[in-house]
Amino acid sequence: MKTRKIEMQLRNPREARPIRIVADAAISTRGVHGGRLLPLVLLDTSERPDVAELIRAHEALGPGDHLVQWGQIDGHVGTVALFLKFIRPVELFMALEFDVVRQGILVEQTLTGQGIYIARAESNDDRWKKNPNRPSVIVEVGDTGFRTKWDGIFQEALVKDFRSRGFGRSDARRAARSAINELQKIGSLRMRDVK
Repeated sequence: MKTRKIEMQLRNPREARPIRIVADAAISTRGVHGGRLLPLVLLDTSERPDVAELIRAHEALGPGDHLVQWGQIDGHVGTVALFLKFIRPVELFMALEFDVVRQGILVEQTLTGQGIYIARAESNDDRWKKNPNRPSVIVEVGDTGFRTKWDGIFQEALVKDFRSRGFGRSDARRAARSAINELQKIGSLRMRDVK
């Protein structure tokens, strides 16, 4: 898969910085997005009141329109980013950046479940369980062709991480494959509808 550089047209400088993820969780709900297990990220919106407004508006107005693209931010080593351009009910651009080793499960699950929930963090030490009834927005993330690229990025990063922990080359490859297989098994779980 070939990579290419593109420049994003931003409406203001704050859109250029990835939004900090305070915490994460996973949610599976009967009748929502096919019962797939989807990651949820709590976002620090202190410098992005427009994102807080987007989440509030979605609660009142329902579904909107958006575009998604996976990629990497130039100069940010060891991360991948999900670029989101919301068209309505609020128009804005944001980037969610994920550390490949530490937060790879979030990327993996977003790709597998084809979606991600976003919600506003209420503090720097917030957790979803502190207020599971807070407004959140489900963002559909269809197939953009990133899966093949991601599989290589994730495998390579995990092998490198295992090597740094003292694993030999072949053991690190085996451990990385095993970890990814286990994540994919967990990620394929679905909440079944009650009949």
